[in-house]
Amino acid sequence: MAHEQQSPAPAAAPELTEPHEVASRLRVVTGQLSRRLRAAGENMGLSLSQAAVLSRLDRRGPATTVELARAEHVRPQSMGTTVAALEEAGLIERSPHPSDRRQVLISLTAEGTRRLKEAQGLREGWIARALEERFDERERAIMAEAVGLLERLAEGD
Repeated sequence: MAHEQQSPAPAAAPELTEPHEVASRLRVVTGQLSRRLRAAGENMGLSLSQAAVLSRLDRRGPATTVELARAEHVRPQSMGTTVAALEEAGLIERSPHPSDRRQVLISLTAEGTRRLKEAQGLREGWIARALEERFDERERAIMAEAVGLLERLAEGD
């Protein structure tokens, strides 16, 4: 069983209820977290955008480049670059669209699935270790609740 360590009390933060203050702090902390996650999976040779595409294909199945771009909120040209790199690495493959011969479907290869799971394991492992080492049970419960709220925020628009 892991040693339960009390976290130091956080610095006194002002009451954050004003939306612009919350937005500013959330922007900063998500940027920091993104950089930490990128570093945690750096040895996998997958950028966060590449891992996001592999993850989406794993969860939702084959998709066109345009569908992937829309889902990831990037331009189709940017997604084309990401898809080309993933295809060159043997992590995805293209196949004809079943109902529209002008389009191509992108899907995971077995190697793509393996690399995705490995990268997710590294990044999630970093988070799990940090949660275990730096936060007590009450704080982890708050984090779990915050994840649900962040998911709702991410669904917006």
